[in-house]
Amino acid sequence: MKEKDFEQLLGCLDIIRNMYEHIRFVDPVNSKVINVNEKNEIDTEAEEIKCYTFWGNTTVCKNCISMRAYIENKSFVKIEYNPDKIVMTTAVPVELKEGRVVVELMKDATDSLIFENKLSGDITELLIMIDNINNLAVRDALTGIYNRRYINEKLPIELISSIVNKKLLSVIMIDIDHYKRVNDTYGHLVGDMVLKTLTGIIQSCIRRDTDWLARYGGEEFLVCLPGAPLRMTVEIAESMRKAIESRAIVSGEHEIKVTASFGVSCRIYTKDNNYEDVIEEADKNLLLAKRNGRNRVEW
Repeated sequence: MKEKDFEQLLGCLDIIRNMYEHIRFVDPVNSKVINVNEKNEIDTEAEEIKCYTFWGNTTVCKNCISMRAYIENKSFVKIEYNPDKIVMTTAVPVELKEGRVVVELMKDATDSLIFENKLSGDITELLIMIDNINNLAVRDALTGIYNRRYINEKLPIELISSIVNKKLLSVIMIDIDHYKRVNDTYGHLVGDMVLKTLTGIIQSCIRRDTDWLARYGGEEFLVCLPGAPLRMTVEIAESMRKAIESRAIVSGEHEIKVTASFGVSCRIYTKDNNYEDVIEEADKNLLLAKRNGRNRVEW
C-alpha cells in the first residue's frame, strides 16, 4: 500500500476526525494495525501491533466486524469494551490501489449509552449485555456452538495462518445420515434434540484449544483443526463416527439411533486459495462418504 494512498485517505477523514476519539487502519486478514506516523505516512519501522490488543484480548476477536467488513465489503457497527471504556466502532472497508483495508472509527460511548429502565447504576450489567449480544452474533441458537457467520469470519484467518506459517490446515465436514427421516418420523422437536445430542458427542471428541466446531447449516457441521496432520484428523473423525453410531437417543418410548458421514481435508494451502476452497475439498470427501454407503470417513 502506497503512502500517497494513505495521505489521500487521511485527507478525506479530516472532516469527521473530531467526531471520533480514535481512528485506525486495520489489516484484518493479518490481525494487525497499519501504523501511520505524525506526517501521515506509513511507519514501516514501527513495532507491529495486533488489532485485538486494544480490547484486552490475546487472540482474534470472535465477532470481528473488521473481518466481516473486509469480506462482505460493507460497513458494520459494533459496541464493544476494553478494560477502560465502552467503545462504539464503525468498520468501513476502503479500496486502495494495492488492496482493501478497513478504517475503524472509534467513539467512546461509556457515558452516552442510554438504556432507560433496563440497567442499574452498575456498569457490569451493561458489559454482560454487550458480551451476550456479541456472543449471539456468532453462536447457533439451537446447539450453542459457532454458526455459519463464524465460519465465514474465522476460517479465512485460519487459512492465512496456514499459508504464512506453511502449516497444515485440516477440516472435517459432517452430515447426519437420513436426518429428514428423524424429523418425518418423530417430529421436529425430537429432531432438534438429536442435533443437540450429536453436537455434544462431536464436541467431546475435540481435545485441543485451537480446534473449533461450528454448525454449517441444517444437519451439517464443520470442525477446524489448525496444524493437525492427516492421520490425527482421520482418527478424530473416526472417533466421532463411532461415538455417534453407538449412542442411543431416548425420547419417550422411542430409542433413536443415527449415523453420520465424514469428509476430511488436510493440506498446506497457497495464496491462490480462499476459504471456500477449504470447505469444498472437505465437502467433496463428504459426498464420497455418502456415495460409498454413509456412516464412514473419507479423505
